[in-house]
Amino acid sequence: MKSDAIIFDKDGTLIDFDVFWVSVSVKAVEEVLEWAGDTVTSVSDVLLAFGVRDGITDINGVLCKGTYEELGHILYDIMKNSGCDKSCAEVTEALVRSYNKNSDAGVVKPTCENLAFVLSELKKQNKKLAVVTTDNPEITLKCLQKLSICDYFDKIYTDDGKTPTKPDPYCVNDFCQSFCIERERVVMVGDTMTDMNFAKNAGIRAIGIAKSDANRQVLESYADSVIRDPSYIFEVLN
Repeated sequence: MKSDAIIFDKDGTLIDFDVFWVSVSVKAVEEVLEWAGDTVTSVSDVLLAFGVRDGITDINGVLCKGTYEELGHILYDIMKNSGCDKSCAEVTEALVRSYNKNSDAGVVKPTCENLAFVLSELKKQNKKLAVVTTDNPEITLKCLQKLSICDYFDKIYTDDGKTPTKPDPYCVNDFCQSFCIERERVVMVGDTMTDMNFAKNAGIRAIGIAKSDANRQVLESYADSVIRDPSYIFEVLN
């Protein structure tokens, strides 16, 4: 498929999701429970509600495809049932703070060993590159800098409290307008149904990222192509 621009999701697409987010989530939830004085709610129950089982995240779970606000609501509902008197807004704010504070607990690992090379080759082909993530600006920048890939991207869109998040098509619209790119020449690369719906809502094509057969089966009905990791992108782009 021909393209002038590629939009990448971050978590699960550029960085290994589980080795980073599961560890960070454990620390963040533990800290919020301690802050709230909640000795009833278990971290394992919260992670299960977030979509994590035995250290593996469901790509349709909220931790994988949702926002901090959605995670905060889930945690609030669980804590409320345990008698916690904090408001949903307070719990959500505390959770975001804890995620930021404990981001060092996760390992930032690329989804493929030659990720920087892949991005550099795409830039050599004069393609415009962007990241669109529901993560916040602080952790997003930290992860991209850790992998030394930040400078490859012409635009980075995050959940900064102002920018509409996926699957709202705002970021695609802004990206296309910024560089005068026809959306028919834009491709989204992502690993969740949120990414696929984002591409559909924006009227652009989609490449799914799936290492497991189960995830491939989920995505292949919605994506134009499904590849194992970004290093395979040259097999489907031209």
